[in-house]
Amino acid sequence: MTAYQRSAAKTIQPLPAAGDDVTVALLGLAGEAGAVLTAYKKQLRDGPADPEFRARMREELGDALWYLSTVAYHLNLDLDDVATANLSKISDRWRHTPADAIPFDGDLNANEQLPRHADFVFALTRGPEDREVSVLTCNGQQVGDPITNASHIADGYCFHDIFHLSYAAVLGWSPVLRSLLKRKRRSNPETDEAEDGGRAIAIEEGISALVFAYASRHHYLEAKNHVDNDVLDTIQGMVAHLEVGAHRTADWEKAILTGFTAWRKLRRRGGGTVRLDLDAQSLTMLEPERTAASDDTSTAKTFRTVVANLHRQKDASYGTSWKRRGEQISIMANIARKVDRLNMVAPTIGSTADENVVDTAVDLYVYALKYLTFLADAHPGVLRDLLPPRETDAGWSDGPDGVERLLAAADLSALDAGGEEPIQDLVAAVDHTFADLEGSFINEGISAGKRVQLAAKLAEQAVRILAALRVSHPELYQEFLDAWQ
Repeated sequence: MTAYQRSAAKTIQPLPAAGDDVTVALLGLAGEAGAVLTAYKKQLRDGPADPEFRARMREELGDALWYLSTVAYHLNLDLDDVATANLSKISDRWRHTPADAIPFDGDLNANEQLPRHADFVFALTRGPEDREVSVLTCNGQQVGDPITNASHIADGYCFHDIFHLSYAAVLGWSPVLRSLLKRKRRSNPETDEAEDGGRAIAIEEGISALVFAYASRHHYLEAKNHVDNDVLDTIQGMVAHLEVGAHRTADWEKAILTGFTAWRKLRRRGGGTVRLDLDAQSLTMLEPERTAASDDTSTAKTFRTVVANLHRQKDASYGTSWKRRGEQISIMANIARKVDRLNMVAPTIGSTADENVVDTAVDLYVYALKYLTFLADAHPGVLRDLLPPRETDAGWSDGPDGVERLLAAADLSALDAGGEEPIQDLVAAVDHTFADLEGSFINEGISAGKRVQLAAKLAEQAVRILAALRVSHPELYQEFLDAWQ
């Protein structure tokens, strides 16, 4: 390319004394780019019959190359250096570092290495002032302190340790995880201080916060295959002096996307188990283990069958009336009616004119499942694992299919375990969850994923109420089964 540039420079025509060589060359480059577009436009318009198309494109691209070479010449840039630098840039952006070059601790003892394979459990609980708290464990041992969202809104940042796991899995780097797992490289004091010390930890936490803020403006990277270059460039600048600075921009992009894929699943499910595999540079969200009770017992099977029958009959009679006026006026009102009725009949295990407490608890369970199908339609992706976006016009909330898919996947082991909790305590828990759900409509920062979590929690609490009623009032539970079998 250097030889081409030298030859092309000999054909540059001198300008008048006041002419600007660079501006003229840039305008020429823009004009030739337009000529390339015009030639291709004609091909699209007229079809492939034009035998001169390839020759014309070769000519126009050659003219564009001449002006590009001329711009570089006037700026004292060698075209060969420009091309080499560009190849280096795009290689960094789009080609990943080979997996065997990822770890930085391959020659150290196991107690100073990041784990090559491990399962980490994220458990979501409630802390002081009823705040969401995530507790991370590995091999039954707590890893670090419980983490809150550290925000005015419940945005799932309490699961942000997943990003440190992702950096470890994909980049072979995470000073934070080394500190949490007590695997700092103390055998080398210089590495311990410069690479695993407080400054490196602060940089990693800063990167996590930076990327989370970026992701929050882009639907948490749902269906996004790339990260914007300015974010990646900022990260590369932050880590340039660290060992991970040797990795490519493409590696950081993979680490970020891998972390947010797992984070979105953790947020939807309210926690879960994540398998780290540094050799494969992957994080895998493990499916919850289904217990024998939820899969095989006659109690669970009977309940699924009966609830499916009930829902099919009511769906045939009432259709979409349950959601006709929208989320707040129709759906939330239906759920509120069942919550209020539970509060009325539960203290005495009484009945109203048309239903008893078991009927009410079952209806609450069904409405919670139906609400989940509505959320899956309204916000594609929030329940991707169970209710993926459909290509048909009919949504999961239309007809019985969505409810039955959720019913088939539900953990109903509580029905066999029985319930010893007082009914009134269980109903109070339902009240609390429903109050959180109501509050989510007031706080605009609450995501659809949070509503999914609360609706799923209502369904689980309804099952616990039914489990307790099956033990304390088996005749009412059997009456429900007999009515809909």
